Amino acid sequence: MLRKNIGPVTVMGFARYSAKPGVDPANLIAATRVWQSEFLAHQPGIAMHCFLGNLKGDFADAILATDEASFIAMAQEHPNAPSTGPVMEMLDRDSIRLAKNNLLGGPVPLPIDFSCVEFGTFSPNDPKSFTEGGLLDASRKIEGTYLANFEEAKSHFVARVDENTYSEIAFVETSGAAREICGGYTGNKDCTPMLEMFDPKSVDLDFWHVLA
Repeated sequence: MLRKNIGPVTVMGFARYSAKPGVDPANLIAATRVWQSEFLAHQPGIAMHCFLGNLKGDFADAILATDEASFIAMAQEHPNAPSTGPVMEMLDRDSIRLAKNNLLGGPVPLPIDFSCVEFGTFSPNDPKSFTEGGLLDASRKIEGTYLANFEEAKSHFVARVDENTYSEIAFVETSGAAREICGGYTGNKDCTPMLEMFDPKSVDLDFWHVLA
């Protein structure tokens, strides 16, 4: 994992993808670590990178940046980096899904002491009544009541992906704890206000464990 103590962050990029058939995950992890140290570590404003995997055999990158300009500059330089090619050669490019998450509520501290990232996107159930302020208030209520009961819950963010898509992101000590905590949202009165903002058909949620 790459971590630079350069201040709080405002953006998290999340890229999900599959490897090409026959690719050894160990080789992808090794190539990603080279890319992490030779490229990302030297990009201004890039504070953290985690290479992740899920139980389905897919992979993801979570990249946290201090500001949007730094994230965009990194993304533009990414194709030109010598260490990018070996990673991209192993990926099924048609499977790549990218999301730039602008974190709501201002700059936030980097998460610590986690091994699992829960990442979910959704569209508002009622766009006319939905507000980002309301989502942030509902998120803070969950943090101050429900999540406060779990020592394994390390950080929790909500973010805007685009005009019609938002995300909820949680950094948790273990994958098992993340699944248990997420499952407990249903029926919890402090979580209901945020759940009611989601269009259930739009929810895309998974749990990702740290590989590098």
